[in-house]
Amino acid sequence: MKRHPEAAEVVVPAPIKKGCATFLVGAEEDGAPRRFAVPVELLGHPRILELLGEAEENYGYAYEGAIVLPCGVERFQKAVNAARAQERHRHQHHHHHHFSLPQLVGCFRPSHVVV
Repeated sequence: MKRHPEAAEVVVPAPIKKGCATFLVGAEEDGAPRRFAVPVELLGHPRILELLGEAEENYGYAYEGAIVLPCGVERFQKAVNAARAQERHRHQHHHHHHFSLPQLVGCFRPSHVVV
């Protein structure tokens, strides 16, 4: 098991968001990692899982605090954006097929609904 890079030991003070995992990204780029909070529901996306696998290979499982990812900020952001797009699509697809007329009517003020 390899040690975390020294630059990754520096923690940027920022509030931890409820329901989010915190990552330190880009330490290899310029020595100063950037801190990101990612909603936990996105962590199962294949591109995020790939990054987590690389982190495990490089640093092992023992973490306290933010998870250090051995990738650049651009690659990380592309993975998160892909996960968000899939989550939005899943959410829209779910609602599209499960709305019934009473649910749709409930979305409008009574003066705008003609039944």
